[in-house]
Amino acid sequence: MIGWWIVVSTHTPQERDQADQDTKMAATLAQWEAGADGICWIERLAEQGKAAKLSGNGYPNRYTAKACDVLPLLDAASPTDGGTLIIGDDYVMPSNWRGKIELYDERIAACRADHVLTIDAWDQS
Repeated sequence: MIGWWIVVSTHTPQERDQADQDTKMAATLAQWEAGADGICWIERLAEQGKAAKLSGNGYPNRYTAKACDVLPLLDAASPTDGGTLIIGDDYVMPSNWRGKIELYDERIAACRADHVLTIDAWDQS
């Protein structure tokens, strides 16, 4: 496990599954790559009853949660210091790294707080 590609979308899980790439992109509020600890935030929301975990095999891990619980967390631009080192054949990185962060501010601002979002976390192994 080297990390995750995370996508936060306004689509329902069914809409996301049936949409073409352009339609998926138009419904995307945010996406980024993260280290092995990159889904801890959504797992915590699930443990608190604020998110539902729909699948967990990494292809993808899929969750739904209200925008009011997810959107405030998107501004956490940098992970905290530390984290376990992930060592691969040609890389070394902390488990809490984040990169290729894309936030679509106008879409985020237009999203109602009670809208149920779909969060997909793709295993990047």
